[in-house]
Amino acid sequence: MRSLGVDVVALPFELHPEIPAEGLSLRERWGARYEEASAMYRRIEAECEAAGLPFRRPERVPNTRRALETAECVRQRHADAFLALDESLFRTHFVEGRFLGDPEVLDELVTAAGAPADEVRGAVEAGELRVALRESMNQAHEAGVTGTPAWLLADRFLLPGAQPREVVERVITRLQERLAANS
Repeated sequence: MRSLGVDVVALPFELHPEIPAEGLSLRERWGARYEEASAMYRRIEAECEAAGLPFRRPERVPNTRRALETAECVRQRHADAFLALDESLFRTHFVEGRFLGDPEVLDELVTAAGAPADEVRGAVEAGELRVALRESMNQAHEAGVTGTPAWLLADRFLLPGAQPREVVERVITRLQERLAANS
């Protein structure tokens, strides 16, 4: 989306708060829908390969609350480090297979992104980001978001899910044309 001139603002969305702190295996998480989930991961793998992005199907699905609150803290307080952290969270989970529920892993990523890990961890552990996460979730639900990823375009059009690149390009181009015609 950024390559198409879209300003992307990543906001936290806790898709599965019911997942325990230690996470779940993919089979535990998906149960009877495991084959459907496997097909989804195959699509994601193909999209990443087509885009030249490394991707490895995770072995476990983490509870993401700590990672989301950590990222939101960095976005709010150390904005210059946010993009690097956001990208490293994806890479850590979907390429390296490391567990995002581990505070030590998050500290390492925050530091590498250029933010003070001790300050960020302290804010997360003190619960200072719970309200921000709840507000972000409320805004997402009001916009009709039910899963991730989801893209709210021009505050009026919701593009849900991991769509093929050509679909994203077509939607963005059409929306940009319509916005330009109405300006």
